[in-house]
Amino acid sequence: MHKIETAQDKYQNSVWNSQQFSNQKPRPKQGVLLKLLQGGDPLPWSRANETVPVSMIEEPTPSEIKQRLKDNKDETHWDENQYNAGSLNKWGLIYFYLTVFGKGICTMFLPFFIGVVIILPFMYEPITHLDLIEPVYIYLLYVFIPSGLIWGYAESSERGYLPMPWFMKAVKHFTFSRSTGNVIRYKNNKELYSHPFSEFDCYLVSSPNHQGILSYQLHLVHRYHRYSDSIPLHTFTSSEQPDELERIWNLIQRYMDTSQPMPDVPELEPARAKDPTTAAWDAKNNRKPDYWFSMDDDEFAEALLELQAEQRFMPTQGPEIDLFNGGTQA
Repeated sequence: MHKIETAQDKYQNSVWNSQQFSNQKPRPKQGVLLKLLQGGDPLPWSRANETVPVSMIEEPTPSEIKQRLKDNKDETHWDENQYNAGSLNKWGLIYFYLTVFGKGICTMFLPFFIGVVIILPFMYEPITHLDLIEPVYIYLLYVFIPSGLIWGYAESSERGYLPMPWFMKAVKHFTFSRSTGNVIRYKNNKELYSHPFSEFDCYLVSSPNHQGILSYQLHLVHRYHRYSDSIPLHTFTSSEQPDELERIWNLIQRYMDTSQPMPDVPELEPARAKDPTTAAWDAKNNRKPDYWFSMDDDEFAEALLELQAEQRFMPTQGPEIDLFNGGTQA
């Protein structure tokens, strides 16, 4: 008989729980310069509400997520255990842009080129089809065949038919682990530091750009160490609106809080049934298991507009928590 996994089985004792936590040590005093660099006081800790940053979840669409899961054999960077942020190394990025360029040549320029070769002799009588043999040969040999090989290999490796190129290595940036409660920062693919989530503070930093307009960033900073590498939470979205960045902080707290269900976003839909707290909440509230994945792209766009309208007058974060005096003695 299959054993039903409980929260006690799934989560380690070190996880973040907004209803049961030990008081944190007081924040160390900061110098004026450090306080200015961090943008003043940190954003408050809270028992996160259900708001999510719409600018973060509008891409990829549910159909794109389903296709990606199919191509990657259900492997994902975000599930019930952890969120992993990373990127390709520089050679991987070059290869990625080459594949995009190769696909563009094969799908757009090649049909145009064939059309020109067929039509040109009829439109310009001095030129015959025999005159075009040499330029066609040159373009095939030096443009279309290399582009097709690059694009074809990329498509085949993505679908698992061929091995990925050896230089396509991911560079880890940071990890949020819901199942352990730890936040891990990497540098050059090596662990730089790892601490409990409750030991971090979130800073909304503003600075003027070259046009004098304020731009905003969101950084997670360890409270008790002055690491030079913070965790850039603003990379979760392309938006620089303060409200959206505050919703990012709300979403992270919601994800890490094992006393609450995970954020209701498309990328976490396949993982909801695997997380005991989330699965129990979904069953109690009759949430459709495929709420997001049952939508086509038009329905998804409409759902996002409705969500944006609903959240317009909702607070960007939940009820504030006193992290230093609101819990139990450590």
